[in-house]
Amino acid sequence: MSDLEYGVGQALGEGAEDYDVGAITEALRARGIQDVDDVPDEEFWALVEEHALPELDETSDLARFQAEMADAVKTPVGIPAVWRRGGVTLEIRGHARFGMGMPQELASYRLTVAGGGAVDLTDEETFSWPRLWETVDAHLTAWAAEVADRHAAYEQAVDAEARAAAAAREAAAAAERARRALAEVAPEGMGDVEQATMSTDEVAAYLGIASGSVRKQMSRWQIAATYERGQHRAEARYPTAEVQAKAAQRPGQGFRSDRR
Repeated sequence: MSDLEYGVGQALGEGAEDYDVGAITEALRARGIQDVDDVPDEEFWALVEEHALPELDETSDLARFQAEMADAVKTPVGIPAVWRRGGVTLEIRGHARFGMGMPQELASYRLTVAGGGAVDLTDEETFSWPRLWETVDAHLTAWAAEVADRHAAYEQAVDAEARAAAAAREAAAAAERARRALAEVAPEGMGDVEQATMSTDEVAAYLGIASGSVRKQMSRWQIAATYERGQHRAEARYPTAEVQAKAAQRPGQGFRSDRR
């Protein structure tokens, strides 16, 4: 930045952003001026006004809505016009294609919000552009809030699912570590976690007796059976721990005298 341009900026102060400082500097330099102080105040400020930047034309929400509606209603005769923004749709029938004054005596307006039903707007809601926009904007705001709430709920559910999956993996890993630890110290054949109950055939195989003798043996040991639905009839199940404990108490500490 040259000294002259810096001087112009200093002279304009906080209002510098409203003027083309570079163009003012070039205009002064073209006149052979190298210092702002060499320019008479009246001449300097006249030059400044010549290089004022145009004000930004900020379109209001209402103006934008009117412009979009003007485009929407330019449909062939007999085809309803449709204005849509986000999850809000406004279907318009009978609106003049070029006369945009309100109210439109022959027009009807049906508003639909995504996820909800359609409602016909009343005359009170459509008698002027500001009133119509107020009605539509209220539905837009409510729709946006609903989307935000549901998105937050979805993100929470996804996070919960991820945490549950991680916990399940950790639990499975812990169970495997425990199984391996048990296998290191358990007698041969006991390394795997056994089922809680045994069928009649499983008890017979474990004790080395005939299946037909199991019921009598269990009665002698006072081990009660539970019954589960089998393929054709109820199936007797005996508690594994009790069967093993009674078997271990037989003469010879596990020697099965009934085996042949």
